[in-house]
Amino acid sequence: MRQTFRLQNTLAGSAVIEGFGFWTGEDVRLEFRPAQADSGVVFVRSDLPGNPRIPALIEYRGEKPRQTSLVNGAARVDMIEHLLAAVKALKIDNCEIWTDRPEMPGFDGSSRPFIQVLAQIGTAMQPAVRHIRLVTQAFQVDNGQQRITVSPSKTGRNLYRYSLIPGSGYSIEPQEYTFDLTPEGFSSGIAACRTFLSKGEADYLLEKGLCQRVTPKDVIVLGEHGPIENEFRFNDECARHKILDMVGDFSLCNCDWVGEFSSSRGGHSINAECVRQLLDKTMLLDETFLSRRSNLMLQREEMLKAA
Repeated sequence: MRQTFRLQNTLAGSAVIEGFGFWTGEDVRLEFRPAQADSGVVFVRSDLPGNPRIPALIEYRGEKPRQTSLVNGAARVDMIEHLLAAVKALKIDNCEIWTDRPEMPGFDGSSRPFIQVLAQIGTAMQPAVRHIRLVTQAFQVDNGQQRITVSPSKTGRNLYRYSLIPGSGYSIEPQEYTFDLTPEGFSSGIAACRTFLSKGEADYLLEKGLCQRVTPKDVIVLGEHGPIENEFRFNDECARHKILDMVGDFSLCNCDWVGEFSSSRGGHSINAECVRQLLDKTMLLDETFLSRRSNLMLQREEMLKAA
């Protein structure tokens, strides 16, 4: 087993991206800004009095169907998982995301637009160690229908595996995909994978007055014979998108994970429950750990010299 410490990163500059929220249809403007070391990722609601701040941490998570939301008092941000996946994948540890609406822009239901703008900004290294949380024992999170199996990593990496078992109305075969989280791998194989739903689900949302600006050309709407007015970017795009969601949801902790996470039919809620349990069931490797290890190495060297 190997774990490698690294220094934290922030953005090398600022940038703006604009779009509209899938659920509300509201236009939204985001501004990405650099932030100090150890500050983490923070959303700032520029449209509300006092510009309330919402840290991207699991303790601020609010329950909302089919998406990940954060709540701090009266302020909230919705549909953040695709954005956070891009931030996490590019190893951007500290930044502020100023938004003038609660819902993040949906674009094509993937992380690719966020990856593109963040990659253009670039990152700047900071003089602080990025904390690691190390999985030391296997355990499962199971709600009866969905399951996530957590295991230690033999390679010192952060690996995600997703088994997709389609429900009724989904015209796709079962899919499985395994992904070792790296910036390059995410950008080339995960970022472009889009949100998907059945035609029945899409019709239901439209009847409820939701997603009025979204068309089948924006996301994957599955009809009887596959995507409607669209094509898959990968044969297993749906399973890959679920891993994209996992990366975003598992980013709600200021750390790098070292472990393997295997999900069967999982979604946002069980992802969040897994993160909560991981905070209690993993070993935190931080500056204190580094100092203790350095002292032990010095003691060992002194003992060897004295022998």
